[in-house]
Amino acid sequence: MHNWKYFGIDAPLVLILYLLSAIFLFVQGYVLRPSSPILLEVIAAGIVFIEWGLFLHTTIRGKYRLFDQVTERLGLKATDQVLDLGCGRGALLTRLASRLEPAGQAVGLDLWHSRDQSHNAAAVTQRNVTALRLTDRVKLVTGDMVALPFQDAQFDVVTTSFALHNIHDVQQRQRALQEAMRVLKPGGQLVIIDTGHHAAEYRQALDTGHLDIREVHSLGVNGWWSGPWMSSYLVYGVKQ
Repeated sequence: MHNWKYFGIDAPLVLILYLLSAIFLFVQGYVLRPSSPILLEVIAAGIVFIEWGLFLHTTIRGKYRLFDQVTERLGLKATDQVLDLGCGRGALLTRLASRLEPAGQAVGLDLWHSRDQSHNAAAVTQRNVTALRLTDRVKLVTGDMVALPFQDAQFDVVTTSFALHNIHDVQQRQRALQEAMRVLKPGGQLVIIDTGHHAAEYRQALDTGHLDIREVHSLGVNGWWSGPWMSSYLVYGVKQ
């Protein structure tokens, strides 16, 4: 069940726009001028189509491979308290929860915006949690990453995947990271998986928040949202 049919498509409008752009360029450059096609437009159509294919690969297959790798790397204890920020329909959240026993808990927090993920809603996420028989160890919370409704040092692990870049204001992103570090226990793990060009910003925020930064690196072709210029990366730290 850990696939896109249950957990949705990321930024569905972007995916549609890539495909429509490729079709438009091809029609403009070749179909409307079959006797003398404009080669530049045909080539551009091919490039955009490749970008669409890479985006599609990442959203329906690649990111799940990344989630599996990260879940394995965390080495969760069965009783850990885990928080997934911007959990969406639960792709990473349910992977984390599957490593816990009922004494542990995985909390998923989101504002449930469908523009970020197709059919994103708390009810859909709950349905996935129920189908995976994880209701005894998963709790869903509607809330904002910049003002978490949790106590200080409450969680052993805090994760966020492809959510922080949706906070466009720099100060608000910084606030979200401060909140993530606030609710993390000493010795707890913070994992950020994201795209965009904020890796250095995240690293600086974690360093300022006195986290021991263990890893900052690109996640490869499985995280290419159209190409290497829009890649995914991991920022991983442990609270001192």
